[in-house]
Amino acid sequence: MNTNIDSALNVLYQRQISSRKQLLKEMLRVKMTLKKIEEDSTILNDKQKIFQLMKKTTEDELGFFPADRADFLAIFDSLKDIDLIDFTLEIYKNDRMGTVISPVYLSEYISGRIKKLKPEKVLITEAEKHLSGLREMVSLIPKVDITFTTQYKPMYILLQLAFAEDKNIRIRFESIYTECLINEKFDYIYSLPAFGHKPDELSKEFLTRDSDGIAIENMLDHISDKGTLDIIVPAKITFSGMGYEKLRSHITENYHVENIYILPEGTFRPATAVKTYLFSIATEPQEKIEIGTFELDKKGIKIEDKKSISTKEFLAHEDWRIELLLAEDDENIQKFKISNLPKVKLKDIAEVFRGKSILKKDTSLGNISVLNISNIENGEIDYRDMDTIDEEDRKVKRYELTTGDVVLSCRGTAIKSAVFEAQDKIIIASANLIVIRPKEKAKGEFIKIFFESPVGLAIIKSFQRGTTIMNINYADIMEMEIPLLPMNRQQEIIDQYNEELKAYKEAIQKAEVRWSNSKDNIYNELL
Repeated sequence: MNTNIDSALNVLYQRQISSRKQLLKEMLRVKMTLKKIEEDSTILNDKQKIFQLMKKTTEDELGFFPADRADFLAIFDSLKDIDLIDFTLEIYKNDRMGTVISPVYLSEYISGRIKKLKPEKVLITEAEKHLSGLREMVSLIPKVDITFTTQYKPMYILLQLAFAEDKNIRIRFESIYTECLINEKFDYIYSLPAFGHKPDELSKEFLTRDSDGIAIENMLDHISDKGTLDIIVPAKITFSGMGYEKLRSHITENYHVENIYILPEGTFRPATAVKTYLFSIATEPQEKIEIGTFELDKKGIKIEDKKSISTKEFLAHEDWRIELLLAEDDENIQKFKISNLPKVKLKDIAEVFRGKSILKKDTSLGNISVLNISNIENGEIDYRDMDTIDEEDRKVKRYELTTGDVVLSCRGTAIKSAVFEAQDKIIIASANLIVIRPKEKAKGEFIKIFFESPVGLAIIKSFQRGTTIMNINYADIMEMEIPLLPMNRQQEIIDQYNEELKAYKEAIQKAEVRWSNSKDNIYNELL
């Protein structure tokens, strides 16, 4: 940490000013006062006038100062020479719940995009999220008309103060999750919207209800005739159904996807660990679409596993899961896609639901056993040593497992699946598991075999919303396609699988006994 910032923070902490919101507010108070003092520098020598000027200048915007004159003067002296953006980045760098701060390497990449595209009008939404590289970005395009937006008043004041000398920059106090920037068009837009938030009030009807989908749809309306939108979105955008399916259709029917890149793992930690993509959407037609993965090195980010596919080929896919598109060279994926086997979505042949949320503190000696990920190993369930809860049967009925149910891990670090067999006790699934309950056209054992196949694993991974820690939504898995064979053929495959598995286990057991006996004989030679 910068020594001066550390000292200033201690001054604030000593006065019980400690939350990020309070810290930023008092820094803004100092900078607003200082800006006013610039009009008459003699005020710096009069402590009473400084205090009076602060109250007159800042309290309408920031509220009453929460201490006395001596406290303000101490805070003023500690903060007046500290850079506003550096201070803000310092207090927000470990924010797990609030403002997402984009890393410098992303701002550098976007700067390169802007220089390459040469736009005349640029829009950067929620500009406070890009503070770590915003000044450098602006310095590279001094003659470009730039608009920043923010929906938070303190950040609006911050941006006004930080970029007051840049005459090519406008600051707009508007939300991108409702109608905004009426009748304005931009040649280039860069946006990092909130992920998964549901705005309370909408000024019009959007295709989706989530903030990320709303932001995409909203920003598309502001691209000029030859414009480009670069927007960072969570993984669900590429495959989710319902409104997102409509949004993808809206984009392909009215715009043109240029690039889709997977961002490096942990790009926005600690604020979020969800898997994210950078989408580039243009108004002009594209013959090819580039997909790939960003990798981080000492020089910044570079695109790896890059692949160009024709727009026609891209549009032939129902969704935009580029993990599968990048894996299309894999022989198994290719075979599955072009095979004549009938395929069906899980939601059409099974009931799919997530298990019950149970905190560790809620487990106790009780009548209901809970199946967790830890109870699944090598594709089988260990029914011993399960956690239990004390609950009425009727309250957990909807989560009770029955014979033939397939359980699939949706959290953790590994994909696990197994088929449940009824026991002499009530067992429910935990929230870390998705339950697939087959209907009359499919057998649980067959679904599980497909899940653990190379193709099945690749498809499951493509629905991954998290990065290192897996995060799969049951509503997404409902959209997963599996081959639908006749019931008698499914049973034949199941029987063959079980027969070979039995033979494998017996061979392993014999080999272990033989190895144990051989070791004993060898060791006895040493006695």
